[in-house]
Amino acid sequence: MELTLEKRPETGVPLDLDPFLQPGESGYFAGEWLEYPYDGGRRFESVYAGTLIRRWNGWAVWSCTREVAAAVVTDQEMARRHNRRLLEASGLTGDKLELYLNTDVPEMSWDGDVIVVDRRAFGEDEEYLRIEPDEHGRYVVMGGNWTWEEVPVDAADTVHGVAERP
Repeated sequence: MELTLEKRPETGVPLDLDPFLQPGESGYFAGEWLEYPYDGGRRFESVYAGTLIRRWNGWAVWSCTREVAAAVVTDQEMARRHNRRLLEASGLTGDKLELYLNTDVPEMSWDGDVIVVDRRAFGEDEEYLRIEPDEHGRYVVMGGNWTWEEVPVDAADTVHGVAERP
């Protein structure tokens, strides 16, 4: 399978990001790794519906349904496959390729209802981060680890889930 960059859909200039979302409110979230410049503004390859829990160093920590968490895991694995091909094309092989890949896009997988994130490449005490659902079956995917922010839904190419509105 060959990975190619396709032209992004032309949907106009995205709205400004809303920094006023409060804990308990629902919205759409993405990280800079999903961002690309577009028509003088920013767009995102994917956004994920969830509920803001709190802020961590100014970034959003949010929870989501299993379906949305599964989309994050799937997108992460697609990014790993894409980056692996780019690294291989640049001449990296073997352990060096794996180290670059694992520090850039850590492997995520499912163990039953638990998301497992491989953190070995970061040399941390906890080699595997296990993200379990809370008592309501919701996941906090890499909250406090990744720099998530609120994103207007119309600034996204792909939307995973539907934000609950009061």
